[in-house]
Amino acid sequence: MAIDTYLKQIARGARGARDLERIAARDLFAQVLDRQASDLEIGAFCVAMRIKGESPGELAGFHDEVKTRLPALRASRPVILLPSYNGARKTTLMTPLLARLLASRGYAVLVHGLHEEARRTGSEDVFAAMQWPVATDQQSIEQHLEGDGLVYCSLEVLCPDLAALLRIRRTIGLRNSGHVLAKLVNPMQSRALQIVNYTHPEYPAVLEAFFGLHPANAVFMRGHEGEPVPGPRRLPELAGNINGLPISTEPRFFDTTPAIGDADISVQATAALYRRALSESDAMPPELTAMVQTIERVFPATVSLR
Repeated sequence: MAIDTYLKQIARGARGARDLERIAARDLFAQVLDRQASDLEIGAFCVAMRIKGESPGELAGFHDEVKTRLPALRASRPVILLPSYNGARKTTLMTPLLARLLASRGYAVLVHGLHEEARRTGSEDVFAAMQWPVATDQQSIEQHLEGDGLVYCSLEVLCPDLAALLRIRRTIGLRNSGHVLAKLVNPMQSRALQIVNYTHPEYPAVLEAFFGLHPANAVFMRGHEGEPVPGPRRLPELAGNINGLPISTEPRFFDTTPAIGDADISVQATAALYRRALSESDAMPPELTAMVQTIERVFPATVSLR
């Protein structure tokens, strides 16, 4: 169906717009990703969905299409996927450090993202500064997961079509449905767990419904500055499903001086903090340690994940 037909349904404002069926949503997203529509039509799609908001069925349809464009990867041990798309804005970026801690506990960890804002410090830059593996092509992802147990992969490598949709933000100044989908991608065909962060309070219900339509081992949490990590002094609630069973943890609070502070967020300062935290146990942010311990408790590295 032509994209203008879909736009007539989704672009009638927050109250007049209607949700697309899953099959229709996939067809629409295929046209957007393939650039079969004009730039004006794709811009209209981005703004319309930003105003209306994605329904679980629409997200499932969008994901159906994205999944066909992902590599089919496998690993011999459970893989944890960490989406890192915001980077550091006011406080130190902790996603790469969380990945390193999880890898040290026996998991293989795939951090994926896209560095969009030069004024923010992104995970790719931190990985490079720490001399941790950065995948340059799809084939090297599996190699690093097996050999190093840790790798960063840009969305440009993982799914170029979706990365191009995210780049539209540079033109229209707004995030779009691609940013939501990027945090949900999972290229693993073997045992894997997705940690999906959200910011807006309505998203837990949307994510729960989405994973009901698109079953996967997934845990969602209110992230810090748009990243899948706890903020200073607080580990938020973790909720989701593992092997089809619901899990939920209570939030925890810490009365300590935060290592994640309003300080220098540059790559150099971040790397220096990481080296200190990895060499001195009392320098490790307690909320980060608590998150790793929680993950180990609810799905240990030896767990048999479907």
